[in-house]
Amino acid sequence: MVKRTCTAIAVSLMLASPAGADFSHSGSLKNLTVGSRSLVDDDPYVSNLTRLRLEPRYRQGDWTLEAAYDVELVTGSFLDSPEFALLKDAPDPRYWDLQGELTESGDLVARHQLYRGTVQWRSPAGDWRLGRQQVNWSTALIWNPMDILNPVSPLQLEPDERIGVDALLWDTPWGALGRISAVHAPQHEDDEASTAARVKRFVAGVDASVMAGTFADVTKAGIGGSGSLAGTGWRMEAVWSEPDEEASYWQAVADLNWSFRNGVNLALEYFYNGRPAPDPGLSLSRLAAGEPQYADRHYTGLLVWQDINPFWQYRVVAIRNADDHSWVVYPRSTWTLPVPIEVYLTAGVQLFGGNDNSEYGALNNLGLLEAQWFF
Repeated sequence: MVKRTCTAIAVSLMLASPAGADFSHSGSLKNLTVGSRSLVDDDPYVSNLTRLRLEPRYRQGDWTLEAAYDVELVTGSFLDSPEFALLKDAPDPRYWDLQGELTESGDLVARHQLYRGTVQWRSPAGDWRLGRQQVNWSTALIWNPMDILNPVSPLQLEPDERIGVDALLWDTPWGALGRISAVHAPQHEDDEASTAARVKRFVAGVDASVMAGTFADVTKAGIGGSGSLAGTGWRMEAVWSEPDEEASYWQAVADLNWSFRNGVNLALEYFYNGRPAPDPGLSLSRLAAGEPQYADRHYTGLLVWQDINPFWQYRVVAIRNADDHSWVVYPRSTWTLPVPIEVYLTAGVQLFGGNDNSEYGALNNLGLLEAQWFF
């Protein structure tokens, strides 16, 4: 019903639009191949994902409609793995049912989703955006405590992909150097909905922000800031959380970062997690889905990235659990093909170390190959 209603509204606006209305579209085709071993039975598997993404955009006056619609094909022995079975049974956190399977067999899963879909109105009282969107209030680079509605793991295979949240977002400038935002993300059970606000302002060389709200059954309040001093950039975030039926806890991250003349960018981060997962090894569905979970309290991280030339760039994430001494290194390298169309090739690996009972030592190495064409 929601799908038909949204489509009808969009088509009606486009058909009734004056000649001055603006319509554009873009898209991409991606193939991602991943190889590893199951965390349950240690059997090797290969997963092959092909994704077609169509991104129409329509603008008329103060109104803007944007969407990103995906059709995905998944093949490979991953379909027979315990991880895939857990992913299939995991509940979808999004409010609207705008995703689903087209067909499924032992060799192929075809599915589709509205990855993004928003209606935005620019009014005198601020900008209003309704629909499936990303709401990220974080500024840190590896860990993001203030990214409450769209949290992702630092080891997510596709760093730029976020599942999105169905919400109403209001955002307005506060003078020339600040913004005020508020968001409501409904759920089918009222006690699972999220409502929050953030104030952000540039003060005395510091880009500072304050956030507070309720996220499902957890009350949260956080502060963040970023700036630079003597050629060194810094970022910080600290979030206090109080679940309804559990003890309160803190999560915080501190970051120092540098940009060098040769194009190398370097960031060092420390992450404190006041609520270790009781047994992260049992949460395979969250791990496979890329959701963040942490077994201990103290982590250090290194992020390095560089555009070596217009056709070659790399990105390396290295994380160490300071409590159990396990670690992971995730390098990715991307090449732009020198052809008339926009094509990117990416290769990467995730290498884990530590004893078998540690957070990262219990995981299996994996490799990935990705090709993406934009049109």
